[in-house]
Amino acid sequence: MTTICPKCRHLRPADTQAPDWQCPACGVAYAKTGAAMNPQVEARSAGYRAKSSKSGLPWRVMLTAVAVIVGLYGGHQAHLDKRGLGELFSGADTLDEAAVRQLAGSVRAEQVVMYSTTECGYCTQARSWMKDYGFAFTECNMSHDSRCEDEFRALHATGTPYLIVRGPRGEHHMKEGFDSDEFIKALSS
Repeated sequence: MTTICPKCRHLRPADTQAPDWQCPACGVAYAKTGAAMNPQVEARSAGYRAKSSKSGLPWRVMLTAVAVIVGLYGGHQAHLDKRGLGELFSGADTLDEAAVRQLAGSVRAEQVVMYSTTECGYCTQARSWMKDYGFAFTECNMSHDSRCEDEFRALHATGTPYLIVRGPRGEHHMKEGFDSDEFIKALSS
């Protein structure tokens, strides 16, 4: 059997005096150099070492777990945002959806004034909620009408949507944005 040294590429003669495991030309051990020079052997042994030295969870599993948790949380929040009025109101003064729609039918547009801007996402949500339940309201969009902006400043308002609700107990200013509980309470009390 002929052997070629992986390091110096010397062809080992059959009549050499060097041990079978050593190259007679450069003196290197075939087994040591063979693993380093043969990429398949090196890849197999390196892969084996890498697998055996791993500890803990792989990063892909952890990343997937985080994505699942974020997705579940987002889905839960979306569910909470779409809950019905019966779920929104709890306690002794609960109103069902029919009662809210009946209240909405009795409200005139001049009783509810909402100061908004075009780019305000919370304004869009408030507008949508009031329209969904049939509430009439007057919207004063500061992005389109400078008069609305002047009125908004005169009220010393700081954020949108800013609602003025004229109910049985007088004028109520919703300064902290739109809240359906507060809105219905201001109209019905």
